[in-house]
Amino acid sequence: MNTISINPLRIIHNQAQKNYLNNSPVIQPKFAQTLERDTVSFTARPTQISDFVEKGVSDNMYRLQRIATTYLDVLESVALRLKDQGFSFDRAYCELNPVKSPKAYTSKVVRSGKFKVPDTIRATLYCNNIYDLDTLNTLLRGMKLRGYVVSDTDMPIKELIKRGYKPTQEELKNVNAEKIVPDLDIRLEDVTEQLPKLEEKFQYSIGKPQKSGYEDIQIRFVRDFDKKKNPVQHELIILFGPNYSQAKHLESEKVYSFLRLFDELNMKFTDNTLGSHSQKANRYIDLIQQMFRGKVSEKLFLNAKNKDLYDIKEEVPITFSETDKKMFESYFSGLKDRLASCYKEEKNYAKVSESALKQLNSDLRHDRTLLKKIQDNLRETIEYFNHKSGLKETKD
Repeated sequence: MNTISINPLRIIHNQAQKNYLNNSPVIQPKFAQTLERDTVSFTARPTQISDFVEKGVSDNMYRLQRIATTYLDVLESVALRLKDQGFSFDRAYCELNPVKSPKAYTSKVVRSGKFKVPDTIRATLYCNNIYDLDTLNTLLRGMKLRGYVVSDTDMPIKELIKRGYKPTQEELKNVNAEKIVPDLDIRLEDVTEQLPKLEEKFQYSIGKPQKSGYEDIQIRFVRDFDKKKNPVQHELIILFGPNYSQAKHLESEKVYSFLRLFDELNMKFTDNTLGSHSQKANRYIDLIQQMFRGKVSEKLFLNAKNKDLYDIKEEVPITFSETDKKMFESYFSGLKDRLASCYKEEKNYAKVSESALKQLNSDLRHDRTLLKKIQDNLRETIEYFNHKSGLKETKD
């Protein structure tokens, strides 16, 4: 555990002052190498770095709320002017959480290991003509007239290559290196042929829908007059309509929030050797993820898209059969067995070290508890959708 013994009060105060002047909403201590472990010796009481991050955001909330209100005012004005092109704006919905809460902000910093959180201020627009990229161009022009321009971000060369970028010989030597590009991601089906409609600087902004079938356009704006080193980021998500927004939240609550917990396992299953316990464990995780994406996520987004874009009210049913349930239990049983086998292998390597063995036992307990949590929550997801389906059948 790393501790700082040299006048931490002055370090934190100076860093907070510096970041406030730089327009950054959080404290960014240089010594924060591992957010979950690093501590600061603060009047003889160990305090996690994450506590200081959360306090930094909390102290800056009033200012961020004012900036967010102005942002929503601008979006409402633009959406109203572009109503004939399919845009609409739900002010009440956007006002629910226009600024990321201090706890959510800190959680994202801890998970990502990065202090840059691009959705500190966020909002949503609806557009039922989203597949025509001319509408996007019109929106960007409207925002620019009001002082909001697309921010820059870093993207790995290897990802840009997938989007048609032709790297230099020097860049080919390190495809993991990053290049600065506009922070615009068009994650829609079948819009690649419309690339000529976009400005040249946006030619690598067309990505792909997520594996779940989820589609959107993500943009991060900054104010053109904000010349600070860390200007406030304003995220905008463009969706088909309110049904799609509801599907997004339901999918996040019932599926994604649990599936992403697999990333928090201490055992990383890095051995991809054919037939290894690690490879089989990864396969079980893939099968579980595929089951819930196919059974729930894809159908949720398909039904919502049909309603918002095509005015089709009929829904593809979301249900789990008894066979599905047995497969679900079997996948988790297999995963738990492979997890135990992976730890057994690691313990064999660690026999000479008592401390390593102790750490492995602690990690195994954590992973078993986490897998149980994921499994229990996904069981509830299965029952939730089966119950909803049963209610619909009763009504019919």
